[in-house]
Amino acid sequence: MSSLELFDSVTDLVTLNNTQIQHIKDRLPEYHRGKMIVGHSTSQSSYSLQTMQMISDSPYSRLKQCLAQIGKKYSALREAHFKVENIKLEIKELMNKNDDKSRLDVLDKESQIHVIGVSMENALREIGMFQDMYDDIKKSNNIPDNWSDKDYEKSEISNMIKSSFRIAIQDISAYGRVSKAAVEYWEQLGIHPQYATRYTLDYFKQVEDLIDSEQQVSIQVMYNFLDKMAEKFKDSHKLALSRIGLNELGSERFMANGSTKPQ
Repeated sequence: MSSLELFDSVTDLVTLNNTQIQHIKDRLPEYHRGKMIVGHSTSQSSYSLQTMQMISDSPYSRLKQCLAQIGKKYSALREAHFKVENIKLEIKELMNKNDDKSRLDVLDKESQIHVIGVSMENALREIGMFQDMYDDIKKSNNIPDNWSDKDYEKSEISNMIKSSFRIAIQDISAYGRVSKAAVEYWEQLGIHPQYATRYTLDYFKQVEDLIDSEQQVSIQVMYNFLDKMAEKFKDSHKLALSRIGLNELGSERFMANGSTKPQ
C-alpha cells in the first residue's frame, strides 16, 4: 500500500476536511524524496568531523572506526535481507488464501518491505561513505593496502598519549583542574602526573599569551602540542610495562598480518 492509498483509507475525520487532507497528500512526494536523501540518522559531516575526529589521533584507529561502522551497517543489512525474505514467504502463503483478512495482511507486509528497503538503501549509502573515508585516510597517511595488526598497535602509544593530554586540556578548560581520569591515564602510560600537568599548564599559558597579544589562535596550536607530547613521552610506557612485569606490548606472535583468507 502506497502512502497516498493510506491517506485515502482514512475516513470519518473530525478535525480535518477533504481540502486539508488533499493539501497533505500533495506534499507527500517531496517528503519521500527528502527522506530518501537524508533519511539516515547522522549526517556525513557529523561522521567526518565528530566520529572520526574524537575517536582517535591515530590514522589506524580511524581506519578501525571506519571498519566498525561498515561492519555495523553490514550486519543491519544482513538482518534486513533475511527479514524481507521471510516476509516474502509469508506473503506467498497468504496469497494462497482467499479471504479479506489475508489480502489485508499482504498489503501490510508489502508496505513493510518498502519501509525496510528504504532503510537498506540508506545503510548502503553509509557503507559507501565509510569506504570512501577509509580510502582517504589510507591515502593521506601513506598507509599500505596490506597494513597489519602490528602497524595498528605501533601507533597506539602515540594515540594514547595524545588522548591523555587532550583529556587534561578538556578538564582544565571546563573545571580549572586536571581530573582523576587524566592522572590515572598518565600513570598507566608511565608518565608522572605532576610532570604532565605542568606541561599542560604551560600550554595554557602559551595560548593565553597568544590571545593577549591579539594573535589568531587556530586549533593547529593544540595539535602541535599533542604531537610534541607524543614525541616527548613515546618511551614512558616502558616503565609501566617493567613495573607490571611485561617485556612487550601485547604479543607480536599473535598479531594478525596484512593478508587474510578470502571471505
